[in-house]
Amino acid sequence: MKSQWRIILGFVLTLLIVLFAVMNNMDVPINFGFSQLSAPLVIIIIGSAFLGAIVIALVATSTIWHQRKEIKSLKKQLGELEQSLDQKVADKRQELEREYNNKIAALKADSDQSAAVEEETAQAKEEEHASDS
Repeated sequence: MKSQWRIILGFVLTLLIVLFAVMNNMDVPINFGFSQLSAPLVIIIIGSAFLGAIVIALVATSTIWHQRKEIKSLKKQLGELEQSLDQKVADKRQELEREYNNKIAALKADSDQSAAVEEETAQAKEEEHASDS
């Protein structure tokens, strides 16, 4: 919708310029500094508008080209940063999994050791009971 309004506005401005130029159709002198020329005002107005449009198009094209180049560079940088982040996440995940597995192994070893101590205690009590009887 926004671009449609720009096109409509462009047509309206072009129409106004053409109407203004047609209403001023007398010959006027143009001084270039090193020479002088006489031409109809219509051609001068339309020619000036055309040159202005060319200048604007060149500036806009240059700006768009620089913006696209910068966007491409930023997308490349973003991809590299995402890849780096994914690698860091994977490394951190592996580190945490190792720590988790080590803690589980330590708890299991403690549990096995506690079970062995309890078993020895139970055997000692049974031996005491057997020797008392």
